[in-house]
Amino acid sequence: MTRGTSSLVGLAGICMGMRLGAAGAGDVDITRRGNVYHVTTATYAATVAADGALTSLKVHGKEFLRTRRGNPRGIYLFQRGPLILKTVAQSGAAAIEARNERAEVRYDFSARSVTWNVKNRTADKILCLMVFDPTVAVVADAAGEYEKTPVRRSWQTTTWFLGDRKLHVTGGDRVWGPWAAEGLQVWEAAVGPESDHTVVLTPGVATRSETQAAAAALAYVARPPADPDGPMWDMTRLSGPPAVRSAPGFEADGVKALFFEGPAYRGRPTRVFAWVGVPAVDGRKKVPGMVLVHGGGGTAFAEWVQLWNRRGYAAIAMDTCGCTPGGTHGRRPRHKFGGPPGWGGFGQIDWPRTDQWTWHAVSDVILAHSLLRSLPGVDSDRIGLTGISWGGYLACIVAGVDPRFRFAVPVYGCGFTTEHAFAGQVNSLGPERAARWMRWWDPSVYLPEARMPMLWVDGTNDFAYTLNALQKSYRLPKGPRTLCVRIRMPHSQGAGQSPKEIALFADALLRGGIPLARWTGQGREGRRVWASYKSSVPIEKAELIFTRDDGKWQDRNWEALPAELDRGTHRVSALLPKKTTCWFLNLTDRRGAVVSTEHEEIGL
Repeated sequence: MTRGTSSLVGLAGICMGMRLGAAGAGDVDITRRGNVYHVTTATYAATVAADGALTSLKVHGKEFLRTRRGNPRGIYLFQRGPLILKTVAQSGAAAIEARNERAEVRYDFSARSVTWNVKNRTADKILCLMVFDPTVAVVADAAGEYEKTPVRRSWQTTTWFLGDRKLHVTGGDRVWGPWAAEGLQVWEAAVGPESDHTVVLTPGVATRSETQAAAAALAYVARPPADPDGPMWDMTRLSGPPAVRSAPGFEADGVKALFFEGPAYRGRPTRVFAWVGVPAVDGRKKVPGMVLVHGGGGTAFAEWVQLWNRRGYAAIAMDTCGCTPGGTHGRRPRHKFGGPPGWGGFGQIDWPRTDQWTWHAVSDVILAHSLLRSLPGVDSDRIGLTGISWGGYLACIVAGVDPRFRFAVPVYGCGFTTEHAFAGQVNSLGPERAARWMRWWDPSVYLPEARMPMLWVDGTNDFAYTLNALQKSYRLPKGPRTLCVRIRMPHSQGAGQSPKEIALFADALLRGGIPLARWTGQGREGRRVWASYKSSVPIEKAELIFTRDDGKWQDRNWEALPAELDRGTHRVSALLPKKTTCWFLNLTDRRGAVVSTEHEEIGL
């Protein structure tokens, strides 16, 4: 703050009504009336209140922010309640600063934009909030997806529309609503401890195409959700290979980037990004294939396709959320032909059934399968499926819908969503909506139709897909099952694609490889537990995996003890420690491959 500015602040009564910034502000005029600053340019007018909040922003005369006394209104900071920035003063010709002991803000005004700089002085995060007037009825993301407000999205760059006026905002984390009784729309960005953050607001006039797209979003009326008359997915339609388009700008060694046509979303066509790779083969020889489904926050991964290509498999990895590779985890760039955003689609439950994320994502996986089957050099009768986390969830559904797959490997993901970590998101929908989500989108509805072999991979303490829900899920399919459960297996894309058991399982079913060990029985008599097995590969060790804890699955402490291994009778046994509450057995063969028995909950 300059000395001149300090003097003006100290002489508030004298300078009330003076134009503080007119002399050097160029196209920006700042006037102070009492403790409130009014900013005027040819494009917009803004007001900064005595608490440091920006309480009004009019673009060519139209108000974009909710204006009222108190909060929520306008643009302000929040940390365990709205932050009151008691010291507010003009800084230079075209800036206003506000501060207290916890935070500082600086609004830099230019003829074309407002730059909002925030400094967090505390050890906790501070939220930057922007509350819109209800007349701001449409918002678009950077990829050109337009939504009627209020809406909930993880969008960082947004453009807000009020008639033919617009406000472009960068530096956000998400938008959410409805909030409070008025059903308000909120924009949010988080500022980390002892960190700075910058937000840029650019007012303007919408182009003709933007105005038309916003009007279309505003006019869109979703059909009431209704149960399907027949199957949820039309396999006849999805079994044909989709049309393919090029994907310029995406390159990776040995694999090809493309878009294939997906199902319509809100009445418009969609395209699905995918990486595809087919290893070179001699003559008329054909290779088996894999369909690879990524998890939450991910996208189509070229390196996953390359991994399976090196193993001698053709592979396709598609994006299931209307995005393309790039960005960071959970912040992938959307493209303008994308379908609905993920994950889970809980907030989409009142949309038309065929506009919701799970419906589209399952359709995309099946279409990717149809495309892979159609490629030269690929054996259409030897294709498997694997998915990680939310991709494992999708793999469970697809296993019961698309019988053309030879096997499926869900990693982490399973059904019975109201019994694992996402239960709260389902239950928060209310009884009728929660029941509809479970009826339409829970894998437990579709798993009973799966008849192919399935390998289930998970960790004892998975934060999302707990062992109770996993067990109920793997007991539903009618085909053979194999389990691979490790103590505290990490939850990530890398950890989920790495288990050697997945490749060995695929090789055994598609290339005549040696299968994983197979349990033929298990039981318990008091504290003595046993299991019998068959294996074509020598067994290196057997372990008892157990916990003495109960309560949340994620928090239980699991331990491993050597089990008695009788290679002659192919039998494993162990004595449970006292106070064991849950146990299972693991076998490890000479290849390092692990298979697990079912777990049993007990009280000793």
